[in-house]
This record gives sequence, C-alpha cells and structure tokens, in this order.
Amino acid sequence: MKKLVSLLLALTFVLSLTTGALAADTREHITFWYAHTGDEAKVFEDAIATYNASQDKVFVEGVSTTDTQKLIVAMSGDSAPDVISASNQQMIQYVANGLLDVAQDYAEKDGFALDIFSEKSVEASSVDGRLVGLPIEAYSIQMFYNKDLLEAAGYTEPPKTVEEMYKMAVAVTKLDAEGKIDVLGYPLFPYASARQELIYAFGGRWWDENSNLTPQNEGVLASLNMNVKYRQLYGMEAVDAFVSTANTNRYTEQDMFFAGKQLFRLDGSWLPTMMQNYGSTVNYGITFVPGTEANPDLRGSSRYETTCICMPSMGQHKDASWDFTKWMATEGARIENLGTGNLPALKALYEDEEILAKPGFAEFIEALKLEKGVQYPVMNDFNEYVSLINTALDEVYAGVKTPEQAMADLADQCSGLN
Repeated sequence: MKKLVSLLLALTFVLSLTTGALAADTREHITFWYAHTGDEAKVFEDAIATYNASQDKVFVEGVSTTDTQKLIVAMSGDSAPDVISASNQQMIQYVANGLLDVAQDYAEKDGFALDIFSEKSVEASSVDGRLVGLPIEAYSIQMFYNKDLLEAAGYTEPPKTVEEMYKMAVAVTKLDAEGKIDVLGYPLFPYASARQELIYAFGGRWWDENSNLTPQNEGVLASLNMNVKYRQLYGMEAVDAFVSTANTNRYTEQDMFFAGKQLFRLDGSWLPTMMQNYGSTVNYGITFVPGTEANPDLRGSSRYETTCICMPSMGQHKDASWDFTKWMATEGARIENLGTGNLPALKALYEDEEILAKPGFAEFIEALKLEKGVQYPVMNDFNEYVSLINTALDEVYAGVKTPEQAMADLADQCSGLN
C-alpha cells in the first residue's frame, strides 16, 4: 500500500510539473541574457522566477553568459536574445554598432515615468540624450577611514578637503626601522580609485561633458602634483613597495585596510561586507570623497556607473520584452540589489529598510543623493584612452616625467581618439 501511495505521489508531482510546463508554453517566450555567474546568477534566476510567477502572459528564460563576443554575435543575427543586462560602457559600444533599441521610445509610448530613477543613472544609461536601457543598479566610490589612526594623530573628524587630507596623511604615515612604510596615510591604493576619485576631488576631469579629452585640465595637474609631493616625502621606491604589496593582498585577509595599515581608502560599497567576512576588527568610518578649499562643493564627487536592462534591436518579442524590462528595473531591482549587494538606481529603494541595513549602504546612498557622479565619456576608443592614461601616470609616479610633461605628451597621444 505504501509503495502504491508513493507511486501516486510521484505521478502527481510529474503531472504537476508537466502541467506547469504546458502552462508556460502558452505564454510568449523571451530570453534574457545576463552577465553573471555563481551566486549572482542565482539572484537573477530568482528574479526571473518571481516575474514568471507574477503573470500569465510572458515566460522568461534566463541565460548566464560572460562572453561578450558571443553576445555581440548573437545580437547581430536571428538568434538575438530579447533582453540583456549590460554595463553603461558596454551599452555605449552596442549602440554605436546599432545593436540596441532605445528604451525611451517604449517608455514614452507606455507613459512610463523615468524620474523614478536617479538623475545620474538615467544619464549613464543614455546616449545623445535618449535613454537606451533602464538602470538597475549603481556603482560609486567613497572614502573609508581608520578612526583609531585618525584619533591617535589628534583628529576627531575625517577631512572635508584634500588639503586637510594631505595633512592627516602625513601625520599618520609611519615608517619601520628600515625606513619602509608601515602605515600608509595618503589614499594611493587601490590604483583605479587613486587615478580617478583623487582627480575628481580636485575638479580634474580626463574628459569634459561633451566627451572631449582633457588630460591637461588644471585639476588633473593639481592632483598629480600633490600625489608626487607625498611620494617624494617618503621616497618613491618605499611608496611603490607598499602599494605593490597592498595590490597583491587586495580583498584578502591581509588587505592593508583590513589589517589597520591604511588610513584612507577610496573604495566601493562592497568593502564593509568583505571586512566582515574576513573578520577585520578595524574601527572604520565612511565619508564623502573630499573637495578642495577653493571648491568645497566638489565634496562627494566620484565615478558613477550602472548596469542597464536593454532590448537588442534584433529581438523578436518587443511588447513582452518591454514588459519584463520594466519589471526588472522596478520590482526586480530590489531582488537584484539585495541579492548581489549592489547600490540602487531606483530612488524608492533609497528608503528601503532592508537595503539600508546592509553594511555601508546608508552612507553610500547619502552620496548617491548628491547626484555628483562623474560619467564616463561616450567614445569608441575609451579603452585605448584609459590605457594611455595609465601609462602616463606610471611615468609620473616613477619620477620619469613631471605631471606637466606627462599630460602634455598624453594630449598628443590621444589627439586622434574618438
């Protein structure tokens, strides 16, 4: 009798699955390609499952792929996915090649209000003033600081200007008996943040609002000269040795900030969770990237990026794709933000208690509210320009060229980029 009951239960389960599959088959099928794997892929699949269960007209199949070339090939032909996720920089390249529809056209037809998203997320998801994809998450950088190191040097508050930051950095920097740096005061690491946020803090820009390249901008030169001043104070070799070790141990148990060896750290919203996971006991705070004495309004400036939900031009199911795109950027955004630990682009989530409870998110969301994010330029040769910038900065940091010489040479080298 038990065997018969078990058999009947098994048959009932199979029939329920079959019935569910048949029900799904009656809906309009679309595919959604997202560039995530592992635990993050599971977050996207959870969001897809929630959407599929929320209505009976559209059925979404998720596909995880990190192969950009495979995606480009697919979007160029009859097998194009209906919806994709893409960084705003990828989106710019896809638009340049005619691979994406313009989401704003669908939003205007549908009466879908775009002011539910932050200004910077809309700006980052647009090309030529037209929104291409709906933003789903934000990426920004702010300043972390070691409270105990700062207090030991006689300071009770973090710096509001880069001039204050420099004084604090010198006061806290410590050398060991061999003259090697034991505690780094100036935020020279991670590389990307030191090469971006420290430039933006001075009002420097590698490009202007029209995507014209501006390596000889006064703010760029002011930032680099302060950077060099600190390096020369302690010896370029000593600074480079510390930064090289820091880079090797980045985001590990031996991370210099996690170990209390770094006063200031320009980094992202994921850092507090990493510190928790690695058992760091550093007493830290989070504050806005400083401005300057001349321009205190620059405080809080930082790079701003986003991930967008976009519709490939060659997709076949436009209405269904738009319905899912809208859902993913609104109801689905909360699932994605909480699951992947990314900051929201949807302003309503700025007040979400569960999102605010994530370590560091309250401080980062306050920075997002300032709307001072620096956008990447709309240009085809962006990666080449970044490579040239990094080479020029290496020459400055090594003392091979002065900031003025290096930036003048960089201006010549990038003159043909577009």
